[in-house]
Amino acid sequence: MMSQHNGTSGPESRPPTRLNNDTVINVAQLMKDDVGSRRAYQISLDSLALDDDLLAKDLAADVRLTRITRGILASGRVIGTAIVECHRCLNEYEQLFESDFDQEYRPLIDVRSGLLVDQPKPEEELGLIDEAHELDVAEPIRQVAIVELPIKLLCGPDCPGPDAEFLADEGDDVDRRLGVLGELLEAEDDVARD
Repeated sequence: MMSQHNGTSGPESRPPTRLNNDTVINVAQLMKDDVGSRRAYQISLDSLALDDDLLAKDLAADVRLTRITRGILASGRVIGTAIVECHRCLNEYEQLFESDFDQEYRPLIDVRSGLLVDQPKPEEELGLIDEAHELDVAEPIRQVAIVELPIKLLCGPDCPGPDAEFLADEGDDVDRRLGVLGELLEAEDDVARD
């Protein structure tokens, strides 16, 4: 079970707001509050696309939004399961991940005046609070999930490697599908000897 952050705004304390299958949070009221005011959220996601061919499921995130001078700081912890392919046997398996994240968000529009505000430079890599005063924590969750995955994905220490059908029989010298490759290697060896 994940720890719970207490959401606070001034002296009062609020229980975390629960979001199910949603990562978009309206921060209009928080943007009107004093610097240092906070809100807490518990987010549950059935699935989240991490990349074109990479999916995570059963994600849980504790997120704390803090009002800072120029916007909102989202800090949190995410736990989930990525559906990945083993590099050795090429079978899909479930890889657990867990990580902390921080993302700063800046508004497009001032919540009190309705006027456009100075936008951050692209190199600052900040999230945006849109015209409806909403921010989306899906991107920082996606990024930390990808970073947390091992570089070499193995389904386990006892992974057998490729299925037996792809390997040569014990009595065969070379798998018939690799015969052409063997011939090319032999030809390369002959050229190297000359």
